Amino acid sequence: MQAEAGTGPKPEFARILERYCLTEADVEREDLIVPCRAITVLSASPRHASYRRPKILQTGDLEQLKQWIGVPDAAVKGRCLVDREQRADLAALRKELRAVGKETAAGVRPARTVRLDALRAYARSYLFGDSSMVAEAKPHLEAFFDRFSIALWPFQKIKVSAGSVLAFGPGANVLLAGEVEIEEGGQIVSVGSRIAGALRKTKPSMVLTPLNVAHVLAWLRT
Repeated sequence: MQAEAGTGPKPEFARILERYCLTEADVEREDLIVPCRAITVLSASPRHASYRRPKILQTGDLEQLKQWIGVPDAAVKGRCLVDREQRADLAALRKELRAVGKETAAGVRPARTVRLDALRAYARSYLFGDSSMVAEAKPHLEAFFDRFSIALWPFQKIKVSAGSVLAFGPGANVLLAGEVEIEEGGQIVSVGSRIAGALRKTKPSMVLTPLNVAHVLAWLRT
């Protein structure tokens, strides 16, 4: 269904778009309507047949990524998601990055021995915990990962009909909408982290899995 001509985003929705460096011109012209007893997929993966290909946003700034997909520090004050062993990995990363500068200058490609799962734990803690608790890791994570990417779909309106499913692929997915309507028995399902921003939402039924449910509901609440 095509959005009504001449009806631009409301001021509140325009501010949400600005947070992601988007304008009215970036919003999909057609509303996203999931028919009854149907499954619609939104995914950035080439292995999936996505209803719409996403807009890919990239940044080298972990703080910018937190603003896009993370949780505000005020909502998770004092929350740290890394353990003692992972803190030891950060110390090893510091040494390795110092070696990178010397070896790169000599034309030698350094081997990365730090456990990737530990680095990801630090990144998750920065994004979904209190970033001040792991602030020392920020420059090291940015140097190691270089660029961060998210998949984003902006719509004026989204309707998930009765008995239907709107499913997201893996990874960091962002769904923006001026209005989200989920009929009885309709579901939104994600296998990765997901955020939905909406001005108005009717919600007789809703399923969100697995990450960050409380934060998603806060965004949807009017």
